[in-house]
Amino acid sequence: MGLFSASQPVRVEIKGNPLHCVICQHQSFHRREVQINKLSLLTPDWADPVAICYECDNCGYLHWFMPK
Repeated sequence: MGLFSASQPVRVEIKGNPLHCVICQHQSFHRREVQINKLSLLTPDWADPVAICYECDNCGYLHWFMPK
């Protein structure tokens, strides 16, 4: 078990379509937010974009999405 309690897996829709894991076809995911570092010395860390990841509850594969 990790340091933090795991969120409950949820079903996800992307543009009205149910998300299925591309590896195992499972439909339950854990939502994560991941900061994308641009490796620029002129941009502060807090200004870097954030991606939304859905981690498959079955196999752990990460599905990445950039917010629009």
